[in-house]
Amino acid sequence: MKTSSLDLRSNLRSPSRDAKIEFLQYEQPPLESGVYDVTVSQTVKVDGQLRAVPPRTLTFAVLGERFGPLAPEDIAAVFPPDGSVGEHSNVLPHISLRRSTLPWERLPGSRDENLSWLALLLFRDSDFAGQPERSKLLKVQSVTLGQLESPPAGAGRFPSFDLDPGQSTEDVVTVIDVRRDLLESLLPTAAELALLAHARQRKTAGGEPEGDAQSTVLCNRLPEVGADSTVHLVSLEGRYKDGAFDFQGAGSTDFIRLVSLTSWSFHSVDPAQGFSALLKRLNREPSSLRAPAPATASSAAQAWLAQGHVPVTHALREGDKTVSFYRGPLIPGAPPDAPKLPARSADELLRYDPTTGLLDVSYASAWEMGRLLTLANTRVALELYNWKRKIAQEDNAQAQRSVKGLPTRRRRLAARTLDEGLPEATAAWFNGLSVLSGLPFNYVIPDERLLPTESLRFFWLDPVWVECLKDGALSVGRVTEADFVRDQGLRSRMAALSGGRVVTGFVMRSSVVSGWPDLLVEAYSERVQDEDFLPTDKQTLTPLRIEKLSKDVLIGLFEGELKTLDVHQKPEGMHFGLDAQQDSDSSTYSKNLRDLESGAGSEELIIDAVPWRDGEKGLVDVVGLAEAMRGKLGQTAFSAAPFALQMIEGVQKVRFVSKG
Repeated sequence: MKTSSLDLRSNLRSPSRDAKIEFLQYEQPPLESGVYDVTVSQTVKVDGQLRAVPPRTLTFAVLGERFGPLAPEDIAAVFPPDGSVGEHSNVLPHISLRRSTLPWERLPGSRDENLSWLALLLFRDSDFAGQPERSKLLKVQSVTLGQLESPPAGAGRFPSFDLDPGQSTEDVVTVIDVRRDLLESLLPTAAELALLAHARQRKTAGGEPEGDAQSTVLCNRLPEVGADSTVHLVSLEGRYKDGAFDFQGAGSTDFIRLVSLTSWSFHSVDPAQGFSALLKRLNREPSSLRAPAPATASSAAQAWLAQGHVPVTHALREGDKTVSFYRGPLIPGAPPDAPKLPARSADELLRYDPTTGLLDVSYASAWEMGRLLTLANTRVALELYNWKRKIAQEDNAQAQRSVKGLPTRRRRLAARTLDEGLPEATAAWFNGLSVLSGLPFNYVIPDERLLPTESLRFFWLDPVWVECLKDGALSVGRVTEADFVRDQGLRSRMAALSGGRVVTGFVMRSSVVSGWPDLLVEAYSERVQDEDFLPTDKQTLTPLRIEKLSKDVLIGLFEGELKTLDVHQKPEGMHFGLDAQQDSDSSTYSKNLRDLESGAGSEELIIDAVPWRDGEKGLVDVVGLAEAMRGKLGQTAFSAAPFALQMIEGVQKVRFVSKG
């Protein structure tokens, strides 16, 4: 059995950076499906005479999968995912099966040649163009095994077969009837069957198996751009004779019947509207959250706008209206000097700029928002109020004991009670406020010009704004001057929750957010220009919050200074495909190969033009491609194991690096 290994540390994303995957050309079951007879005979010697014991024959059956349908638990993954919409134009669809021996448990021919009896057939919408009805070329239906064994007139041709033990003529199976001229162009050859199925086993760095082995069947056809595609996993048991599919004398317009064990559909979008293309076209100027200044704006106003402020309507307490500056918690640079906290009211945090004659309401708004949000959360408001009242009562009790000269031991006990942390729900609430959870969107992004459509902005989280937000929340129950003085001491508890950490992040507004709901992001503290470089754990920033603020807006906050951001799709497991050539026709593909020893690629290991069986239909010449790989890699032979390794495509990733 031929194998080929791939080191995940340099080529694939994996939960374990030291894991490896071993690819197997095939994995034969100990016994193939079928009925077996075991005859036991023996001869014994009695009183010097040999006597034969009558033989006994036992019959048993090995019942592998045959007609399906496959149960959901039998399928580890399909790619592209069922019902998905994505940039799949360069993908060879595949299905991974949890049983590693499944593709080799039956035979496509009359003898065992280590060929898969399963194949994937991909049907494009264009296959049925010009036909008034799709059923003129393809019919999908459910029949019983009795109807499959004795089909009615006009049904697709299917070879005779015997039922396995345990099978009934009433069992229902799914079949597809395909017109011969369509099917003949799609079916893999016997030589391709040897390359389009493989098994793989995940292993630890020490070479020990990790989890169960799986098997995978690949398709030999690319999906159609801008259209739906449907894939069927079909049985080819006993359908190949002398290395070729037996059409049983059918004419070009006659139907051939195949058993479909499972199927799924997906849509492939135009690559120009795909994941990578959309991300690379994101508007990133300016790089931080600040509105463009009008040419007519004064230098003083331009300075405020450069700091991320925007003019907003401000309703004064007396009923008058004016215009003031407001800046949310996401700022383009270092924050100004911090105001003195705690505050008795939001008005204490208003700041006046004499150069523009306008107020800055940023910190006052943060304080008031923190107070209102906490009051709206009845549980937290009551828990916070009761906790503060308990501390006040213990303060008073301690003062009384001190006046009466009671032992200091009791005073120490009271002091320890005062040092107890916040109640659980209240602590969680303040933790959420520290990462802006629950804030109205227009308080975070106050003006659409800060974040236009299809844009990406980076920011620092203003710790002063957050402290004002939390002080407003802490002000619940702050009535008397004694309450105010006590809250000055309690503010140290609030600061301990954030620990003075530096928080930076990004906010993205794009159709990528809504179109790829499983979007993943990773942030690093170093500027990493190399697209293939995987930063170390020390360089990876801890995410504090990654959440969609709306259907097309994603925010990410990280502890530390963000200098590199990777945006990539969720790994659905490995998938396989070709590489689209840059600045060329969309139907032209190349293939970048990996060295079989190191797993690295190079310019010398590139197949410039992938061979086709039919380029217009997207049918790859699998045997020709494998032969080209063998030549490039200097191998004497090439099997399904190295072929699968070379066909692996990683998830699409776009990297953004800060300029500073």
